Amino acid sequence: MARVQVLEKAPDGGWGWVVVAGTFFIHAVMLAASISFGVFYAEFREVFQEGAGVTSFISSILVATLLVCSPLAGALSNLTSCRAVIIAGSVISAVGLIVSFFAQEMIHLFFSVGFLTGFGMSLMYSLSLATLGRYFDKRHATANGIAICGTGVGQFALPPLFQFLIDEFGWRGALLIVAGLQLNGCVCGALLRPIHLKEDRREEQANRETQNSNQKQTKGVVLVRQVVETFDVSLLKHRPFLLYDMSLLWTILGMSIIYVHLVAYAQELGVEKTQASFLLSIMGASDAVSRPINGWLSDRGKISKIYYYAIGLVGLTMANVAIPFATTYVGLVVCMVFYGLFSGVFHPLIAVLVRKYSGVSRISGGLGWNFVCQGVAFLLGPPLAGWLYDATGNYDMSFYVAAIFTFLSALVLLLIPCSTSSTSKTLGSDSGELPDQLQTVDKAVVLKDVKRVGEVA
Repeated sequence: MARVQVLEKAPDGGWGWVVVAGTFFIHAVMLAASISFGVFYAEFREVFQEGAGVTSFISSILVATLLVCSPLAGALSNLTSCRAVIIAGSVISAVGLIVSFFAQEMIHLFFSVGFLTGFGMSLMYSLSLATLGRYFDKRHATANGIAICGTGVGQFALPPLFQFLIDEFGWRGALLIVAGLQLNGCVCGALLRPIHLKEDRREEQANRETQNSNQKQTKGVVLVRQVVETFDVSLLKHRPFLLYDMSLLWTILGMSIIYVHLVAYAQELGVEKTQASFLLSIMGASDAVSRPINGWLSDRGKISKIYYYAIGLVGLTMANVAIPFATTYVGLVVCMVFYGLFSGVFHPLIAVLVRKYSGVSRISGGLGWNFVCQGVAFLLGPPLAGWLYDATGNYDMSFYVAAIFTFLSALVLLLIPCSTSSTSKTLGSDSGELPDQLQTVDKAVVLKDVKRVGEVA
């Protein structure tokens, strides 16, 4: 049985730095592998002779499943532990890639790579960030920046590695080797030691009170309440949390187009395959450098984290607009450097803002719903860009659409101060008091709703 630490508050260090290391490698190997799958996109399109829109579904389903299944990962962790679920996810993702070895039709890859491997990755991704959020408070952005820069490191190393494996062993052999990489998630998961905080005791007390009230209600009402609490559905009633998720959905819509179609765009310009795949590596290296630096800077408190986040979105919009004008390899390299730098501005703050609007005791559920929005975006973005390519014969319009999506995400952020003004909270303070009020108010609302259902029944 896992040994659980019981602390009054997040330690902001200690074993938390080991958790940072485990989360770093989960991002470097597992998450970066899903993002770098654009290298396989060009190969699959050539082998199966399908259109750009249809082929894009392999990568989009993979990342969408990874993100959309995050609430289920959070629910499973409530029943067992984050450590056990992450280890199980590592095995499942590897099995999905092994099964893909036998694919004869593209629809096989939709299920094996897309759904099965994506589901396994989802069990690792959100729960590693949730565990990290429980170990850090004041240094959360710094620790998060260090951990998620693993995505940039992996994005630097994996695309040329994937291309090399495809050239040497074919796409089937390459998938088997990538499956072996996924099994390293078992080691990373073992490093994530459970921790119990003071806020958890408040949550347990609330759960006991809920159980007492359950005895007076019908089984149907009790079941509804258990589902609502397990998946933290009440978070969707909190307007700032919902607006932030909407903003992130538009952001990921734009970014997903770049991840999947950049390599094919470069090859269309006449860039050699290995050099084209290296563009994702350049983006990843720039992103890896930017994330820990900006995570540390945002913790200095000189500017509200939400506005710091918006700066990254505006920069990303400009980088998207510049890509169609970069008709040479050098121009694309410059675009990817700036794309990675601006991506590294807001990425360290995603989990931090989720923690702010959901509370530390509900961070697993908050991240779960946050990743659902990202998953929907990844499911829609690459096929949309592929269909635009099929209609226009080039990727220019796809990158312009990506810029529009990213700019819209920045505009949605401007609505959050309006939604928090009614609660007399300002975004500039970053006080952390809002989540505690959210926990009390939301549960009261949910209890009223459930009682109303019981009366009707």
